[in-house]
Amino acid sequence: MATTATVHFERKPVFTLEMPFGQQMQIINHRFEPRWRSAVAEVTILSGLHGDELDGGLVCHMLSQFLQRLGNNWKLNGIVNILPNVNPLSGNLGQRFVPMMGSDLNRNFPGNHIGFESERLAAAIFGVTSQSLLCIDIHSSNNFLEELPQTRIVNEPAVVDWAATLDLDLIWTHSAHNWISGTIAQSLYERNINALVIEVGTGSRLNRLYCERVFRGILQCLRSLGVLTNGTPVSPSNALRANESNVTYLNAESGGLFVPASGLKLGDHLRRGARLGQIIDPLFGQETDVLVASSGVLFTLRVNPVVYAGSLVARILQT
Repeated sequence: MATTATVHFERKPVFTLEMPFGQQMQIINHRFEPRWRSAVAEVTILSGLHGDELDGGLVCHMLSQFLQRLGNNWKLNGIVNILPNVNPLSGNLGQRFVPMMGSDLNRNFPGNHIGFESERLAAAIFGVTSQSLLCIDIHSSNNFLEELPQTRIVNEPAVVDWAATLDLDLIWTHSAHNWISGTIAQSLYERNINALVIEVGTGSRLNRLYCERVFRGILQCLRSLGVLTNGTPVSPSNALRANESNVTYLNAESGGLFVPASGLKLGDHLRRGARLGQIIDPLFGQETDVLVASSGVLFTLRVNPVVYAGSLVARILQT
């Protein structure tokens, strides 16, 4: 199906699983190609590896709609694959893991075409992403935490430069030996394909403002790669830089209900010793202050108030 005079678009099934009672489960690729020129590069954008992470689905929808209605001042020069729901078994139920198997799909890469369902799903997804110059993998946080829009990447100069083009609030780098085994990002890295892992918002919810920021960031990333052009320069990045040594974790010292300080929000600059909030025990009337251990920017905050001793309450980028 052609969407404009210069762009070819089609929805292509990349995986089909026969379900009971004659039903089918499919993974669909929204594939965009330049109609009259050779592609300069291929990029894959995916979401939904965990079924309770919803922000990426909205971002992918926004991207697909934008590319289908590409304005006259925009040109598509490369191939864009958009996989908006790569784990429909989990997504349809709003569950993090693959139903019945209890398997985390993002621990099964690169997958196995003749393995269990989760391994076959992973193999099909990997078959698309492994053809790309770059993969953008969109995640939300879990149901307990809210994350400022950020990119999590391996600490290599080229990947850091690509992450900067997204111009999200934060770039959090880690060394190659700290990869989580079986993730799509780690499996692509082993094949010299770079991945940008976006983390945004909270599990099982949508944050429209955050999704719009990620959408604009991905457009800018595609422009920086030459996959998209619109005649305007790419804006410089103002992203904060986090690494394995400048992030402070604040954990609950006791169980109870975490009540954040009034007006507290992600992105706030906090001073050492400031009160982040309180943990209260309604049964015995006890109150315990949660104090900021080092000055910096708040980029992770607990949104589920129930905490136990050791529960993560916040993360702060030291400044």
